[in-house]
Amino acid sequence: MKIKKVRKYSLLFVIGMVFLLVGVTSKAHAAEDEIPVIYSARTYNSRVVKNSNYQLWSKPPFQEGAKAVGKPVKLRNKLVQMDQVVVTKTGRYFKISRKSHVYGWLNSKALIKPKKYILPYTYTSQLYPLYAPNACEAASLKMALSVKGIACHTKLKTIIARMPRNANPNKGFDGNPYKESPNNVIWTIYPKPLTAYAKKYDKNAANITGASKAKLITEIKHGNAVVTAGSWHYQNGRPYHVLALVGYKRGKFLVADPYMKKSWSGKTFWVSTAQFMHVFSDKMRRRRAVVIR
Repeated sequence: MKIKKVRKYSLLFVIGMVFLLVGVTSKAHAAEDEIPVIYSARTYNSRVVKNSNYQLWSKPPFQEGAKAVGKPVKLRNKLVQMDQVVVTKTGRYFKISRKSHVYGWLNSKALIKPKKYILPYTYTSQLYPLYAPNACEAASLKMALSVKGIACHTKLKTIIARMPRNANPNKGFDGNPYKESPNNVIWTIYPKPLTAYAKKYDKNAANITGASKAKLITEIKHGNAVVTAGSWHYQNGRPYHVLALVGYKRGKFLVADPYMKKSWSGKTFWVSTAQFMHVFSDKMRRRRAVVIR
């Protein structure tokens, strides 16, 4: 009788172990078969393509139908934006773009974090070929949009014409963009209506008035240009002006000033972050800023 019981319990033990092993094995296979999750990478800093020997993919390599679309030879040493990210068995892949052109998925090993960020902007002057001495907001907006490949073929005159007008700069542009403003008079448009207007071109535009130095640095590192209140070349004692923030390196911002004649040098210049914030933060400018994302 005891022998039968022992055999019975032994059999139950063996059966239990078999089910346990089957369960563990099934979970292991399930884990192996889990599809990697794709996340937004817009909170990642932009990176530079350093190794062009890696393959670009139309989709993450694990997805059905993923095709090799070439190597990023033309992007070598250029700053690209991180749009999406996924971690697979073969490594981390980023969906990369530049000026809103999506190039595909690239292994993170082909990318490096730069020490200097210079966004791919296209310079626009408010003084040539169109003479609009009070259109710094429109010209700076056009430069900021160009980083995303937006409105690159839209004339400055068109951007000026479509800008909302109002005697109150909190509602629209106050003044004549084609004339110099009278002494001690500010003709401008403030961030709230400028942001609403910018959204007609880029729905992700945002009013970031009050931005700290750290906030501005983060936006630049993420690949986003910023339209900022300042002064000509960010010098002290100059009248109210609007410029485009298009780059950053340790201790310095890269600024594009639209109030430049064709023959003048220094259309884009590096200014210390301390000097930038000194002008940007005064009572006249009040850290007014619009970011193009």
